[in-house]
Amino acid sequence: MWTFPGALKSPNRMLTLPERLARRVLNVSGLKSRRVATRVGDIHVLDGAGGGGLPPIVVLHGLAAHAVCYGGLLKRFQPHVRRVIAPDMPGHGFSALLRPGDPPTVLLDALVETLDQVLDQPALILGNSMGGLVAIRYALARPHMVRGLALVSPGGAPLPPAQHAAFLDRFRIDTYDQALEFVDDVFAKVPPLMRHPIAHNLRRRFNHPQLRQLLGEISPSVLLTPAELASLHMPVLFVWGREERILPRAHYRFFAQNLPAHAEIEEFTDFGHIGFMEQPAALTRRVLDFARRLPAQDVSQRCSTCAPGHDTFRASA
Repeated sequence: MWTFPGALKSPNRMLTLPERLARRVLNVSGLKSRRVATRVGDIHVLDGAGGGGLPPIVVLHGLAAHAVCYGGLLKRFQPHVRRVIAPDMPGHGFSALLRPGDPPTVLLDALVETLDQVLDQPALILGNSMGGLVAIRYALARPHMVRGLALVSPGGAPLPPAQHAAFLDRFRIDTYDQALEFVDDVFAKVPPLMRHPIAHNLRRRFNHPQLRQLLGEISPSVLLTPAELASLHMPVLFVWGREERILPRAHYRFFAQNLPAHAEIEEFTDFGHIGFMEQPAALTRRVLDFARRLPAQDVSQRCSTCAPGHDTFRASA
């Protein structure tokens, strides 16, 4: 089910007025807002036609973020690829709220249903942070729809129980000082004038019931195993920031040791947990270089998992 921007409504109070305005700007610039009906609820998607011949790219956001946060990256990719797609996961952005009792798999369930309806050919899947974990899960569930996998500071690495609990506690931000500390850690270099506004918004966002519910569902059972990483047969690019301070170094070691031998592993300097905002040009160049070297595939291939009779909408720029 596709609807137009005027019909999109979201009760998600995590969104700020500037974020809502930013979505309108992206809509006007060619990244159209659509929503897709799933069993989890309506999922909001930014969808734009590209101007190049590289495969479509799907960008998956991290915890407490949303598709609009990646708008600048999408616009950089757009001239080079056939299509750019960025969904909001349940409980985030303009998508449906999580419901009490939703299982830990709710994010993947919603993504699979959404992309089954949206994608009409295999795509490059890029995931950051929590989006990296979901990207890997999607690649395992729909390997025939993934031309390549780009993981940017991905989450999902297992930790011993005590370390896992301590890691999740970092996202339970109760005080303003905790929010400031988190902001200092999430950036390689914090923009001085933005430190306090970001901390204020971040504290409010991480105290939202939706985020609290999601954090409560992140048990060791939903995390990745070495065998799952090793089974990724498609091309893989793994990017990590030397200034990463949100994810522990043990996460890097887990991925570096267990990704298949064909994976490309690279560390960027001046690149923190949200390095896509700090080094967008460098990240875009690296991902596009990776995309240009993906094995050739028939671009006319249709989505074999789409619902019968479904015609995929292509947004025009």
